Amino acid sequence: MLIWRNDAIRTIYVTPGQDLVSDEAQALRREFQRWAGHRTERLVLDLARVQAIDPTGLETILALYNWLRTTGGELIIENASAELKRFFRLMGGGGRLTISGTGWPRSKDTA
Repeated sequence: MLIWRNDAIRTIYVTPGQDLVSDEAQALRREFQRWAGHRTERLVLDLARVQAIDPTGLETILALYNWLRTTGGELIIENASAELKRFFRLMGGGGRLTISGTGWPRSKDTA
């Protein structure tokens, strides 16, 4: 999992390295617990390498979304599959959720 924090613009960028299932979702949740004390205005979750999300992964994303919503922050979902985009659009009410089609630039090695 790649995680990068830009404190100047209060943004956290996260790219899971694999499907967001049990172990990867729990690792993301542990990271999330470390961020809870920081002022974060947006979290960019790049799902380019994610083909599947299990209930633990969905629960983790919902927890991130709810945390950001209570602090006035925004969750930005990038490179989600069509099915995931539909799901995220359904949960978009009541908070700031952006679903984007772009993500981090890919190097020739990862393309």
